[in-house]
Amino acid sequence: MMRKVLATILSVSMIIGMAACGGKDDKKNNTPADSNEITATVAPTAPAEDKAAVVTPEVAENTAGSALWNSFLETMKANPEASAIDIANTLSTNPVIQFMAMASESEPGYLAGFSEEITGFESGASYGPMIGSIAFIGHIFKLADGSDVNAFIANLKSKADPRWNICVAADYTQVGAYENTVYFLMYPASMDEDSNAGENGGSESENPAEAVVIRPEVEENTWGELLWNTFEAVMAEEPTPSALDAAFALSMDESIQFMAGSSEVEPGFLAGFDEEISGFKSAGSFGPMIGSIAFIGYVFELEDGADVNEFMANLTANSNPRWNICVEADQTVTGAYNNMVFFLMCPESYGEKQPRE
Repeated sequence: MMRKVLATILSVSMIIGMAACGGKDDKKNNTPADSNEITATVAPTAPAEDKAAVVTPEVAENTAGSALWNSFLETMKANPEASAIDIANTLSTNPVIQFMAMASESEPGYLAGFSEEITGFESGASYGPMIGSIAFIGHIFKLADGSDVNAFIANLKSKADPRWNICVAADYTQVGAYENTVYFLMYPASMDEDSNAGENGGSESENPAEAVVIRPEVEENTWGELLWNTFEAVMAEEPTPSALDAAFALSMDESIQFMAGSSEVEPGFLAGFDEEISGFKSAGSFGPMIGSIAFIGYVFELEDGADVNEFMANLTANSNPRWNICVEADQTVTGAYNNMVFFLMCPESYGEKQPRE
């Protein structure tokens, strides 16, 4: 019995050994006989293309709309996680926008450009003109992951109202998306004419005429100097803003510590003067909304070819630092940037809040 068991074990061992040898022979047979044979190489992997889901709006090439859409796409490709307000800020500074623009965050509800409430987005931002009747409004909407982007776009289109601005109407409505970020724009055809005036929406002239600036005589490190510098910076950045847009920008200067506002002005008796002021095309004022503060500022737009120096001399001759009765202004500042005249009467500083040096 013992011999049978040993014989069986030996037989099994021999079979296993033969199988192992056969496996080695098979591997040897699969090895190329010629050691100089060229083996296949794997080509390097090409860079991955952007495969983001993009909904492209209907937009003609070389227009203001195409410039803003392309800017949106570039922003999203560079940083897909960019916030709605960051995107809106980027678009608001595009060269095709010739007016003074600003961006702000949006919440679900009634939004400029729509006839009904807009909801269904996690965050949003809008950008458009600070002040003025311009049929332009842009929105950026961030939707939650998994949202039906096409349904949201269809809802925007159905509720869009090109005449939301009452006085004027937008000519184009464009809606698109990059993944879950939705782009919306309504704007007038006149912007396309401006954008085609020159490369990148600029002037046809490669060497635009140098601005004619009449700087005021104003003491350094005073409120008057600070606000004049702000005015000059606004004009240098946007040489053709409306007088009201410039006045609004000045009213938002961070050196003004009271609640300020701006408004349109027509020829006649104006705060700060003893006689009627006329001879200007348009104007905007800026100053305190409430309170007895000896502060009043103006931006006057004169007709092309008007005598700027004569107009400024008339302002100075008719100004009254005690127009506020209770208080008196310390400074009178008058200057000009091309045909835009800056006028300000104010304290050298205001309360405990000093203008920064």
